[in-house]
Parts: sequence; C-alpha cells; structure tokens
Amino acid sequence: MYHIGIVLYLISPDKNGVVSADDTVQTVVRMWDQNLLILLVDKKIAKKVKKGDYVLGDYTPISETSNHRKLLISKILSKHEGKEIWEEFEAEYHKQRRMAEEQKMSTQVKYIR
Repeated sequence: MYHIGIVLYLISPDKNGVVSADDTVQTVVRMWDQNLLILLVDKKIAKKVKKGDYVLGDYTPISETSNHRKLLISKILSKHEGKEIWEEFEAEYHKQRRMAEEQKMSTQVKYIR
C-alpha cells in the first residue's frame, strides 16, 4: 500500500543546525488524508527530494510476518502527475468527510424527533 503526500520540510544532516547520528534524510509530509507524518527517505533518492515535492510513502508491511509498516518515501512524482493524483485523493477524502457529516446529521435529527 502506498500513500501520496506533499513534502513540507526536510530533516537532513546536510542542513545547517541539524545534528545527526547518521546520514539519513527524513521529511515532514502532509498526506492526502490530512495526516502529518515524518517519514524516512530511501537513500537512493534522499539527495533529490525537496520541499513541495509530491511523493509516495511505502506503507507495505516490513515482512509477511510483521504488521509493522515501512513508512518510507520511495518515489518522487513529477509535479504534473503528483498534482493530478493528489487532487483525486483529496476529492475522495472530502467526499467521504461530507458523507460522514451528513450521516451524523441525519442520526442527530432522528434522536431529536
């Protein structure tokens, strides 16, 4: 399973003021469902990721016997493709929220009567 997100911040040992015990890069990412996560960036693309990039977070299990997820940025999408995918997921998110609110309201109206 993969989730699309937008990079808000980079946490990198290359940045001024960051003190690190290793050479990994993390990103603060806003996911399509409004979650904010700090995800590790795969070493193969760590030097290429930047603020504002659309990225895919790998949420697949670490192994077949583990429920723990990778939570790793594995791809940087093109601006065009990323924006299209983001908008599709964001529209679905808002649709689901509207439906949940409408259901909540209809349930409340039943209890008021």
